[in-house]
Amino acid sequence: MSSSTRPQLKLGAGERWALGAAFAYALTNIFVRVAVRGDINYLLGVSLRATPVFLFSFAMGLSARRRNPRIVSPFSDWRLLAALVGYGILTFVIANPLLFAALRFGGVLVTTPVTGTQVLWAGLLAALFLHDHLNWKMVIGMIICVGGIALLALGQSGGAPVSPRWWLAIPFALAAALCWSLSGVLVTYAMRRGVNNFQSLAVATFSGILCLNVYLLASGQVSLYWQTPLSVEGSVLLAGVFNTAALVCVTTALSLTTVASANTINSLQVGIAPLIAWIFLGEQLNLLMGLGILSVMVGVMGVQWAKGGATGR
Repeated sequence: MSSSTRPQLKLGAGERWALGAAFAYALTNIFVRVAVRGDINYLLGVSLRATPVFLFSFAMGLSARRRNPRIVSPFSDWRLLAALVGYGILTFVIANPLLFAALRFGGVLVTTPVTGTQVLWAGLLAALFLHDHLNWKMVIGMIICVGGIALLALGQSGGAPVSPRWWLAIPFALAAALCWSLSGVLVTYAMRRGVNNFQSLAVATFSGILCLNVYLLASGQVSLYWQTPLSVEGSVLLAGVFNTAALVCVTTALSLTTVASANTINSLQVGIAPLIAWIFLGEQLNLLMGLGILSVMVGVMGVQWAKGGATGR
């Protein structure tokens, strides 16, 4: 590969926005962790966290056709709508409640690196269903990530876990990452057919919020909205605000720099969130766990970098 097609990493304006996205995504998990310490209902928490994202994406989606008259409506084809509804259900009804459970049982130090492996499953699924390129550098990054998870689990087993059932966080987080990857295939299908990214997100978040609240209403749990302490609800709403800020940052970053550079720097969230949790939430970190988190971060960044290189070619 020539130097002209090799992805370049520099700290320009786009990279600074990507770094902002990494911090915002990290703080999203931090505030969800604070909320689950207060024993919030997971479905209620996911619905509240998704609300700021929905409001922002809906507002942006309204002006999308003015910015680009050639976009395709998500309601123009039932297959596009089905893909986006499926994206919403996978992400908000299945994956995000699993994330809340993982953060409750395993804390940020275990959950965030494991969910960071989403890029691995996304690469595999994209190669399988969307015929995207999977190169040997991506495979090496995946192997490094798996080794990092093993180190993380080994270190946690000999350390001071946040709960006796901390190990449940690993399958929960892996399942969440896999669901996010599957939903990524669905939303990519829609966007490659001309649907605007904000309209896609608005349809998906609305579908997820609707399903969650229908269940809460049918199960007689809708009263949790006014029974849950405001401080706990405020934590998940703040997590949603940071999630929205991350969306703005990563979208801006992608408009100013390469996909490889933006996504690689954004992957730093895998290490930033555990560091914040160690300093401010008192989660215990030992050498093996630190090496595991570092390995996962290196592996995820390597996969993102290799994906960018493949795209460039």
